[in-house]
Amino acid sequence: MENDKNLTVLITGAGSGMGLHTAQTLALLGYKVFAGVRDPQGRNAHKSTRLLEPVESQGKSMEIVDLDILLEDSCEQAAKTIIDKEGSIDVVIHNAAHLFIGYSEAFKPEQIASSFNTNVLGAHRLNRAVLPYMRKEGNGLILYVGSGITNVTAPFMAPYVLGKAALDALAENTAYEIGQFGVESTILMPGVYMDDTSHFDTAEFPADETVLKAYDRLQKDYDHYEDGLRNLFRFGDAPIQSVAEKIAEILALPAGERPLRTTVDYSDWVAEPGNGVREALTERAFKILGYSHLLKIKK
Repeated sequence: MENDKNLTVLITGAGSGMGLHTAQTLALLGYKVFAGVRDPQGRNAHKSTRLLEPVESQGKSMEIVDLDILLEDSCEQAAKTIIDKEGSIDVVIHNAAHLFIGYSEAFKPEQIASSFNTNVLGAHRLNRAVLPYMRKEGNGLILYVGSGITNVTAPFMAPYVLGKAALDALAENTAYEIGQFGVESTILMPGVYMDDTSHFDTAEFPADETVLKAYDRLQKDYDHYEDGLRNLFRFGDAPIQSVAEKIAEILALPAGERPLRTTVDYSDWVAEPGNGVREALTERAFKILGYSHLLKIKK
């Protein structure tokens, strides 16, 4: 995969928040961006318009692709559409996610399953649709928008934390294997972002009302949640655009030199030390196992 702006990029959840900013930023930089949106000509037509207008006004272009990561057929069709048009898929950005807020016990099992379906299985479905093309070409980049909460967990959002932790595990385990075909992986771990994202507006809450009533003693802590998160911003607010700029920075690196993990964090969450420990322990274990070569991209 050449280090140039002709790369073909597919991004999920591009209709709002980090996905929207990333799609627009990469398109304005000249990348061939395919922005994944569910039903982009129907109920989400307004999202398509919002995506396209700032890009086209600058004389650049972007394609909107109908993509529902909950459906295997949709993932396969999106991949085929891009291959038929461009001949390759160079970068996939797994950005789509869904937030859950509330007491763990009060979430019904099907809500936990729903979080896994969106926050991890959706990425796996799309990987299965695009990796055959990438493996055949012997290059490519899978970039996962993960979270710093996989190193330092947070209260009152168990389904989301579980989903992001599973996504992180999927990304790392998959990386060891596809790297032997020349396909890179990067796990981007944003810190706390509270503004200009649809996460909190569309968050899902516990469905078991009976259990909720039993947690009255934690209501003060729960009510303090947003203020507590904002206390983390000791150095200024977190601009959502910083995620898009970090992704652009990663894409601009030469093929084979992109990090497995990196962070973008304006809060005092601080996930980096955990990453350093994890990397050192992984290298040690893989050396003992005789798998050190799996930690390197095979060109």
